[in-house]
Amino acid sequence: MKKAPAKMKKKSMAKMAKKSPAKKKKLTDLSGDGKVTKKDVLIGRGVIDSPAAMKKSAMKMKKQGMAMMKKSVAMMKKASSMKMKKK
Repeated sequence: MKKAPAKMKKKSMAKMAKKSPAKKKKLTDLSGDGKVTKKDVLIGRGVIDSPAAMKKSAMKMKKQGMAMMKKSVAMMKKASSMKMKKK
């Protein structure tokens, strides 16, 4: 039985020790500015909201604000009408 040359042993040992490379995920443009920036990374990690989520929450807040404003106007009208009745 012949022995393998030392050079071949080193190569096979190196191959065995070498781990398969982890697949790199490509980052996508989540902010919509056309570039992949730190902002996109932070959006991906959930540190900051995406522009779409911010727009959605802004619309929700606007609707809630309008509803509160309508309630307060109605309450003011009711209060003023009660004052008028007392006089």
